[in-house]
Amino acid sequence: MANLDKLNSQFSIKNVDTDQITKALSEHQNSVFKLALIAGALLLVVVMFNDHQAKVRGVHAKISRLQEKLEAIKARDVAIQNFSDFKSSLPKKLNEFELIDLISNYAKAHHVIISSLSPAESKDMGLYDIINVGFNGTCADFKHMMFFLRNIEKSKFPLRIDSWSGHKEQDGQITFVIAISAVLIHS
Repeated sequence: MANLDKLNSQFSIKNVDTDQITKALSEHQNSVFKLALIAGALLLVVVMFNDHQAKVRGVHAKISRLQEKLEAIKARDVAIQNFSDFKSSLPKKLNEFELIDLISNYAKAHHVIISSLSPAESKDMGLYDIINVGFNGTCADFKHMMFFLRNIEKSKFPLRIDSWSGHKEQDGQITFVIAISAVLIHS
């Protein structure tokens, strides 16, 4: 600590001789000017480098924002494609008349006779419609009737057997009552 006090007392502002400093500066005017030019050039290089770094950071920030936007656009495109694939995988639409025709064709293919048919009614359930149809039928044997019911359940359309009841007549024919519904998803 004592050394610092000595150092402070040796280098005080009172001990500075301004005449000697101005004389030294005037004698070495060219050297001082060159030194000032070099220091100014170095300062200018530092300022330019900092400005360049700030611009580079700004460009990198813009690039990362654009990459985020690009990823969001790609994710949106994938979602749109997935939604289109989902919509295309939905069962085909079917109206009341086509439903009755479809059931009639299944009946003909399996020797089922439809004796009476209740009109098809459609109910809007918001996201989908339900079409209900009921009918009475007869069939020569249980085997043909089961194939008929299996065709309805395995149809490419979303059909469901809601209820079925039947009995065997004295002549061997099976008489039954069936209620079928179809679901139509709005798209």
